[in-house]
Amino acid sequence: MKKLLISFALILLFSTSLIAGTLAMYTTTIDDIAEGSVVAKEFILLESGTDTFTENVKIAPDETVEYDFSVKNYDGSVVSETAMDLGLKIDVLAADGKGVIAPLVVTVKNSDDETVGTLTTNGTIEFADEFELSTDGQEKTFTVSVNWPSDDDVDIEYAGANYGTALQVAVTGTQK
Repeated sequence: MKKLLISFALILLFSTSLIAGTLAMYTTTIDDIAEGSVVAKEFILLESGTDTFTENVKIAPDETVEYDFSVKNYDGSVVSETAMDLGLKIDVLAADGKGVIAPLVVTVKNSDDETVGTLTTNGTIEFADEFELSTDGQEKTFTVSVNWPSDDDVDIEYAGANYGTALQVAVTGTQK
């Protein structure tokens, strides 16, 4: 009987070891294997310090008035981190309560002295420009020229306080 009991104990020991080894489940956890995050890029479009527009500047035939304005893609040391398309729009319209000075010719030039738009009387001048992607801040300057070419036959019709032309500038920046 002793032999039978030892045999039974050995069989029980082997089968327990076999079952325990084959049915065991192993688990391993690797914490923080990878981490990441995203932050928004800077997108800056500001009116720059150059803005020489003033209101109620008097003009007569054979005279020209020039205004400058500029936009930039940086604020101090923080520079826009995307390339940007610029849409510029200059509205030329009658001043409040006045008739438009019809003989006026309005011309817009970029900083390279290239004409980017012109019109006579009133309407809208629209054109595009861009800021290329760069680590350096950029600035674009534009000149708006208002000229009253003399025409002795019609100039007197637009004289006086009943006539005035207003200029409004808008700039839109869009990420490329």
